[in-house]
Order: sequence, then structure tokens, then C-alpha cells
Amino acid sequence: MTQIQKKNTKKRRKPNYTKRAKRLQKELMLSIALIFLTLLICVKFQSSPNIYRVVVFEQNNEIKEIQYYNNFKTAKKQMQKQIENGAYNPAVLNEDGKILAIRYGIVNFRTKTCTENTSYEIERNGYSGYTNGCYGGDGAFLETDNDAKKVKFKQSGVIGWADIADIEIQNAFAPETASINHYTVKDNAILHHGTTNPKEAEYALMINIGDNDASLKAETTYYSYDAHYFYTTFQSMIDDYRNQTYENSINKDAPHYNYYQYLTHRAKTSYVSKDLNWYISTYLGYSSKPSSFPPNPSESQLYDEGYTFIETQNKYGINAIMMLSLAINESGFGRSQISIEKNNLFGHAAYDNAPNESANGYKDVASSIQTHAQIFLNNGYLNPCDQADSFSPSTCYNSENNRYKGGYFGDKDSGMNVFYASDPYWGEKAAKYYQDIDALLGEKDKTRYTIKVLNNQAKTPVYGMPDTSGKVIFYTPDVESYALVILDELEGGEVNGNTKWYKVQSDGMLNPSANALNQEPQIYAYKTDVVYIPAAYFENNDVK
Repeated sequence: MTQIQKKNTKKRRKPNYTKRAKRLQKELMLSIALIFLTLLICVKFQSSPNIYRVVVFEQNNEIKEIQYYNNFKTAKKQMQKQIENGAYNPAVLNEDGKILAIRYGIVNFRTKTCTENTSYEIERNGYSGYTNGCYGGDGAFLETDNDAKKVKFKQSGVIGWADIADIEIQNAFAPETASINHYTVKDNAILHHGTTNPKEAEYALMINIGDNDASLKAETTYYSYDAHYFYTTFQSMIDDYRNQTYENSINKDAPHYNYYQYLTHRAKTSYVSKDLNWYISTYLGYSSKPSSFPPNPSESQLYDEGYTFIETQNKYGINAIMMLSLAINESGFGRSQISIEKNNLFGHAAYDNAPNESANGYKDVASSIQTHAQIFLNNGYLNPCDQADSFSPSTCYNSENNRYKGGYFGDKDSGMNVFYASDPYWGEKAAKYYQDIDALLGEKDKTRYTIKVLNNQAKTPVYGMPDTSGKVIFYTPDVESYALVILDELEGGEVNGNTKWYKVQSDGMLNPSANALNQEPQIYAYKTDVVYIPAAYFENNDVK
């Protein structure tokens, strides 16, 4: 017989919480309450309107208040109205008096330590760039976005967008702007006066950037943030930059390009090893290599390396004087700690935040020179397919990691300076050493080559023969100014009604058939590593 189960009629007992459990429960409830209160405070804080002051900086440096706004975009529109009404220098300030936008101002990059770079987005293509305020303190202020988060500027040829939190906007004419980028002329040379701190009345840089081919006048101050087009007033320069023109520059029809700054590494020097050793030993006075850091006055890692520079040039196709100039610039004439302790003349992998620790090391100086030519230049900065997934011209052009922006020293717009150094004037400095060496040795390299510049013609096809029916070897990079060494003029296929073509020394190394880039470049062949480009693409921009 099956036993019938009795229904359980006992009442369930309440959980018997311990004192510890009750305490934890109270703490949990208190935490939830605090979180809720914090959220309420944050919401209230976020909903509190920001105040934006529209003002006018008068010529006597007095500030004229115009209006207050809760919206930055609206405040910017009012600033523009003030400009249209002829106000001297309207601006938008935040509640703390910080300038957020201004008609005539500079961007101060000297807001960080020298071990920190300022990143920016290049306007032309959205790619990343970087600069360092300890080498170039100012840029031209052009615009602030509608969210007041990004600032548009021009410095060393490049137009970019930087985070407003990383920079400071200054009134170009205020007393606190004690120094500003400008140019003068002396002894028929254009001199660049550069500041590394706009709030200090000192100029850390004075660089000869070439002969005065722009017809600049002595005892006159000129303004420029690309060293190509020069202005007699800061205002006319900014107005032109914003209107994307150079119409009001004094040399609008003949931009200046420093010959040594835009000469490709593929242009072979006319000097030999004994010339380089004379410069290093007799002129600079170095008679031995250092055994430790710091070196004695007569010691340098450059000593007796003239043969290595020339041998490397002949094998890998890299101009020996350009390598020597770059080494001087990066290693302090072969006397820096990195050059001595790591045999690294070129600052390879010497990052600003920890240069001594991160820099590459080599067994000897010769290895550093050869690696610079073969790996860093042939496989990298001079390779139109640098770091691309495939070697098709279109794929190479579209690769954001491609460091090829031209085979010359350049600036922050084009050339090696775009990605090699955080110093925006690195290209100018290296070029100046080349100019000085050439002058001492007889100026055999000066104007030896014909350099022409493509302006605003990105992705121009470069062919393996003087006809558009030929194979495209690579495309010119997305830069405003792109320089090439012209070897010869010849007749070819018609382009835009013009049958003239230029034979060009190729920055990229070609395969044995000379119909494509070499995927594993080794030895550069000066005679066969040549490409062709239609003359119709060029304006009259010869580099003198």
C-alpha cells in the first residue's frame, strides 16, 4: 500500500542574517545612493552652459567686449561678423580668458616637455603627423572646429589639425607674443629666424635657407610658414592661407625652394672620399675616434669615415654628402652619446621620450652608415611602396604607413622630414650643413642638377617609358610640393597638347627589367633606375 505524503504545513523561517551580512547590505545601499547622487551632480554640471566671450583686441592691446554666448559655433559666427565689419582682431574666449579662436593669432606648441611630441591630423589626407615645440614653437592659427576641440594650423609647410588641449592660441600682436617665425635677407641669403618659445624674446634658430631668388629686400621682415611664399605683413599671410591662395605674397609667381633641401638623395655628389676626410679632419679638426662619452675636443665618430660614405653612395645610391650632413645634424658632429655608445650616427629609433634607451646600436660606425642607406632609405623613406601590403602602384599610394613623401630632406609637408623627425625644421638644418660643406669644397654640387617641383598634383603617374601607354611605376605622394631631379628632356607621347617628357632619376629602385619597383631593393643602378613624367604636369618651378 502506497503511503500518502503529508503536506508540509510548516512556515518558512526568515533568513538569519549575521551582523556582518547586515553591515554589507547597508554599505551596498549607501554605495548605490552615492553613485546616484554623483550621476545627478554630473548631469547638472554637464547641463550648465559654457560661456563664450566674443571680444576685439584693439591695436593698443585693449580688449573690447562684444557679447556673451552659450554656444561656441554661434560665438564664432559673431566673430566672423566682426571681421566683416572691419574689427581689428576679433576673438572668442572661454570663461577663463583662454583664446579659442582669433582672426590673427599663432598656435603655440611649446606647451609640453621636450620629451613629448604634439600629434596632428594632416588636412590633405587625414594621416597622422607630429611636431615638437622645443624645435619649432609656433604655427599660423587658421581655424577652430565648431566643437572647440581641434585647431587648424600651418607650420613648416603642412596644414594640420591638433587637439586644442595640446596647444595654446595666442594673439599675434599681444605683448606676451614676444617672438614669432619670420625671415630676413643678408648678403643675398634668406635667413629663417625661428622661435622655440613664442613667449620669450629670443630666436633659437637662424638658418640660411638659400639664395635670395624671391627678390626679398634687405632690412625688411617677411612672414611665411612654408618658406616658399613670403609676405610683408602677418595679416596678408593669414588671409591668403585661409583663402587657400598665395595671391598676396610678394613672390606668388616664383616660389622659393632651397636647392639643398629639395635635392634628392639619388643625386650623386661630385666629391670623393679624400674631400670628405679633409672636411672632417682638417676643417673640423677631428683626429681620432672617441673611446668613451663625453669625447675629447679632437674626437669624433666621423673621423676617417669619408671612404665609407662614398662607398655606400656608390653601392646603394645615396648621396654621400647628404648622409654626412644628416649624420652631423643627428649626432652633433659625431660626438653625441648615442653616436659614441651605440655607433648610431643617424638617430635611428631614438624616440623623443627616451632617445638613449630606444636608439638602435651597431657594431661600428660603418654599419650604421650602410644600414641607413640600405634599410632606412632604400627600403623605407625612398621607397614609393614602403610598408605597403602589395607592390601595385595604387596600393602603395593608399598605404597610410608609407613614409615616402619625396627623396629629399624637405619639411613637414614633403620629403623625409614629414616622418623622420619631430623637429619641423630638421630638413632646413641638414640642408644647411650640405650647403656649408659644398661651399668649403668649391661648390661643385651647387646647381649641378636641375630640380623641378610638382605643386598640388598628388597621385601623378610616373612611367617606365615616355608615353602614357607604358606601365605606371609609381604615383607621386599626396603632398603640396614634390621635387624631382631632371636628367634629360625628350619627345614622347602627347599629354595635354605637350609632347615633351622629363627623364627622372627614380627614388625607388627598379627591377632588372626596369618596368616595376624592386620588391627587394639592394644595389642602386644609376643608369637604369630612371623613370619618365610628362612635362605638361609641371609649372615653371625650377629650384635654383
